Amino acid sequence: MSRHDPKAKLMVLGVFLLPLVLVKGTAIWVGQSPLDAAASGGAPASFDVGVVESFTPVWSSAQLAATHRAAELGENPFGASPLLHARRKTEVELIEIIDRPTTITPPEVSVRIILHSRHGDVALIDRKRYRIGDAIGADGWFIQEIDAVSRSVGIVHRDSGEEATLVVPMPRSR
Repeated sequence: MSRHDPKAKLMVLGVFLLPLVLVKGTAIWVGQSPLDAAASGGAPASFDVGVVESFTPVWSSAQLAATHRAAELGENPFGASPLLHARRKTEVELIEIIDRPTTITPPEVSVRIILHSRHGDVALIDRKRYRIGDAIGADGWFIQEIDAVSRSVGIVHRDSGEEATLVVPMPRSR
């Protein structure tokens, strides 16, 4: 079939006009125009529809909350996002400190030498090797820094946060 074939044009015109003819023919057969049928809800005037009861929806609390949340998100300038949640108020429980801990004394250890290596500085304390983050004894003291230039080791207490500095003693002259 070519585009200029008159039979093809009539067939296309018939396909598009067929629904229009069916609707108009049905409306005439029923006795009502299509516009009147759409305005009255589709029922012809001769049919008795009866009294339509009014329907009032009953919304659950979850549905109401979702409706309010959607309205709240719609008011935001950035648009609604499923990842955005309302901020919740958090209550902070305050703990009252009755007794302050007494001053914690640093451990009595002797720093012998500080060695510099490619893996970090090492301090020789009481004949054991220590690096930054290692615990000294069981009293809660940790090595915070090892400074090879000043030949010192900074330590900090885990609980109180107190800091102390241990220094390599100068050699005695003869």
